[in-house]
Amino acid sequence: MKKLLFFLAILVVLYFVGSNVKQASWFPFGNKGEQTESIKNIDKIDLDIGSYDVKVIPDDREDIKAEITGKGKLNMNRSGDTIQIEVKRKWLDGINFWSKSRLNVYIPESYEQDIDLSIGSGRIVMSGKAENSPMKLKNLNVKMGSGIVKLENLDVQRFYHKGSSGKSNINAITAKTGTIKMESGIVDVNQYKGKLDAKLSSGKMDIQMAELNDSIMMKVNSGIANLDLPKDASFTLNGEVGSGIFSCDFPLNNKQNNEKVVKGTHGSGEYKIDANVSSGKLKIY
Repeated sequence: MKKLLFFLAILVVLYFVGSNVKQASWFPFGNKGEQTESIKNIDKIDLDIGSYDVKVIPDDREDIKAEITGKGKLNMNRSGDTIQIEVKRKWLDGINFWSKSRLNVYIPESYEQDIDLSIGSGRIVMSGKAENSPMKLKNLNVKMGSGIVKLENLDVQRFYHKGSSGKSNINAITAKTGTIKMESGIVDVNQYKGKLDAKLSSGKMDIQMAELNDSIMMKVNSGIANLDLPKDASFTLNGEVGSGIFSCDFPLNNKQNNEKVVKGTHGSGEYKIDANVSSGKLKIY
């Protein structure tokens, strides 16, 4: 009986080892699949990546291509004016020794409509070619769980980001209107241009503005936030404080500063900055 159980255990181990070797990206017969779809008359690309490692790449092409390496089932469906791309794992895929699943999504450089990104515990990178040659979109919506998001060199009309406990790195984004919400995660924003509504619960948020050319609204509950403005920024500050800490390093005209209120103008006072701090910490400098 013991010999039989031992033999069965060996078979199970060999099955999983063989399965993982076969799926490994370096193995000659590794799993690699791709799907393509015409971008004609498409107004939205909906990408649901779950726990995968994904890159969204602007490319000189006429169609959209999704290419997966490693384990997982790739689905690309066209529904009306929307292309839906989804990757799902089979239950046995959780037992994985060598292979790391990756998904590359190649999007035509001429595509300038909407993209929706949904990420669980995976990692997604989306970047335009350069800061002076950004990827242009109408709407970019990002919803993340505990994963990692990196966005760079983008020019969008409307930017929306909502995160739970993950980490986001946002660099060189220009937006007509932008919203960034984070619960207990970390957000690092650099070289941002445009209108911004930022809300932080208990995480950490650092925002560096390339220039101040529209209004900013910041709300901090129990987290820590920093807003880095250009030295020549012209703004009117209206700050309210609960039991938190709020400081502004800029010299303010018509300054009103006490435990509950920080108000004043800097420069011409052209753009409005509204800030609300409950029990967290916000610094403007």
